Amino acid sequence: QFVKNCTKAVQKQPASSKQKPLPAARCCLHEMKFTLGTVTKCSGRLGALGGLDRLPALSLDTPAIIFHTKGGSIPHLSKEAMQHVATSDPTFLHLSISNTLHMHEAVKASRITIAEFIAQNNSVTMLFPRDPSESPIPGVPERESLPIYTRYGRRNITLTEYMEAVEAFRPDAYAPLYDGDTDGGSSKKREQKSLDRTEKFVEQCLEWHRKSEALQACSLIGPVVGGYNEKLREKSVEFLHKAEASFAGYLIDGLHMNGASVASLDGKAAVPIVASVCKQLPEEKVRFCFGAYNPSLVLDLVAAGVDVFDTSFVYVKAAQEHRALAFSFDVKAKPDDHTTELDTTDAQLAEDFGPLVAGCACYTCRKHSRAYVHHLHNTREMLGPILIMIHNLHHYLEYFKAIRQHVADDTLPELREHLASQKSLPPYVPKEDKIAVPAAVAQKDSTEASEEKEQLPDDMQSKKQRA
Repeated sequence: QFVKNCTKAVQKQPASSKQKPLPAARCCLHEMKFTLGTVTKCSGRLGALGGLDRLPALSLDTPAIIFHTKGGSIPHLSKEAMQHVATSDPTFLHLSISNTLHMHEAVKASRITIAEFIAQNNSVTMLFPRDPSESPIPGVPERESLPIYTRYGRRNITLTEYMEAVEAFRPDAYAPLYDGDTDGGSSKKREQKSLDRTEKFVEQCLEWHRKSEALQACSLIGPVVGGYNEKLREKSVEFLHKAEASFAGYLIDGLHMNGASVASLDGKAAVPIVASVCKQLPEEKVRFCFGAYNPSLVLDLVAAGVDVFDTSFVYVKAAQEHRALAFSFDVKAKPDDHTTELDTTDAQLAEDFGPLVAGCACYTCRKHSRAYVHHLHNTREMLGPILIMIHNLHHYLEYFKAIRQHVADDTLPELREHLASQKSLPPYVPKEDKIAVPAAVAQKDSTEASEEKEQLPDDMQSKKQRA
């Protein structure tokens, strides 16, 4: 009787009030699964991500990080170098279409998956539109495409181009094309536009996914956008709920514009937005939140309900800022006078033959000194960022082990207080290399150039100038 009454009530509604459901993707037996373990009162939740038929033994304990990559490879680290960080291959890889799009034709012609193409068949590959370590290039987004930032500069990618690349790569999981280019300074109009474009892209991607035979073994990750507008965030979640069965997890984006500046993001505005979104999302689905967040903000996001982050923070510190992570996450240890980071470009390290961090068990700290790493930077040796990356990845992996333990004990606030009591270095400012040219040499070059110009015909001069 109750069903009959509900049916009559729905039939009486005008046609305009009935929402058109999203196209649902077919159920996939290979879908990535998340198992929720413990939900604590003040410290977030514990779980495990895995369940792939292709890699049934792989499981990622959350809160956790997945490895940020460039073109499918962890920056500065070969597979041999990664053995100094972890005894096994990286389990979950973060790939972005911005630095893998140039591989599309080669992967398509080889007829193998992106995991096999990059020799990481034992790892789970997850594809997203953007690289969280790269700052956007200014430009006006077009209506039918999304700007991405490749090795050749800024370009617009259409939904057809994106989905064709996804079909060729066949990753284990991927996010539909979406517009997440918003931050704390975005206008309401820009936030609304981000939501409208995302809904349009996601609807078309779901339709493509449903019809594609090549993507039936791929899991979908739903993007939640809307900037810092709670009402738009609610609308974004409601939109994704229409096809909830199609998504294996959710990605909370639109909090920043990526790049190194994310490390200084104000958590007072971002954390309430993330906490509100997590309360509306299904508890049995995994939540992702990518960006170079500082360690303290990571704890706040974990407490808000986020499960998985990425290692772009490690890459930004090692490759762009030449800094080694040195913060303490042992709450029993008293905070020393040392800072949370070590600037390897500091001239005071030239005669410091101690490890980067006292007591660290990573390969860099066991085999090399601060003075040596500082020397590598001065001589522009490639080994410099490699050693810093090894240390930073090891330090960050150990940090997340500590986070999981504190979440299990429901003592995450203690770890947050411990981090807050440590000193931080001033924000990194890029140094411009200024090479002084002797006046005599400059005058000689100028004279030779003018004499060469006089000897050349007019048409040859213009060609040389254009070159």
